[in-house]
Amino acid sequence: RGVDSAPMRRCVRFLMARQNPNGGWGETYVSCVDKAYAQDSMFTAGGSGVVQTAWALLALMGAEVSSPEEISAVERGVQFLMQAQQKDGDWPQENITGVFNRSCGITYTSYRNVFPIWALAR
Repeated sequence: RGVDSAPMRRCVRFLMARQNPNGGWGETYVSCVDKAYAQDSMFTAGGSGVVQTAWALLALMGAEVSSPEEISAVERGVQFLMQAQQKDGDWPQENITGVFNRSCGITYTSYRNVFPIWALAR
C-alpha cells in the first residue's frame, strides 16, 4: 500500500527501463492498438515527447522515488522538458497523444503545456 507498494515499485521499474538516452520518454499510438508498450516512437527528439515525459515524471515524483538512480532519472527528464521549451514559453506540438476505439488518434493541443508545467511545478 502507498508509495512502497509492489504495484508502485513495478511502475517505477517500468518507467526507469524505458527512459531514453536524451532524458525523456515516448511511445507511439501502436501501444494502444497492440495493447503493449511500443518502444518505437513517433518523436524526432530521440524518441521522446514532452507530454509522455511529463507523464513519466509525474508518476515518478508521485511514487516519491529516492534512490540516486531514480532521482537522476527525474533530473534528466526535467532537463529534457526545459530544453524542449520554446523561447516564447510554449512547447512544440508533437504527434498523437491519445487514441480511442483503438483506431482514432487525437492530438490534445493543451496537453503540450498543461502536463510539462505541472511536472516542472512539482
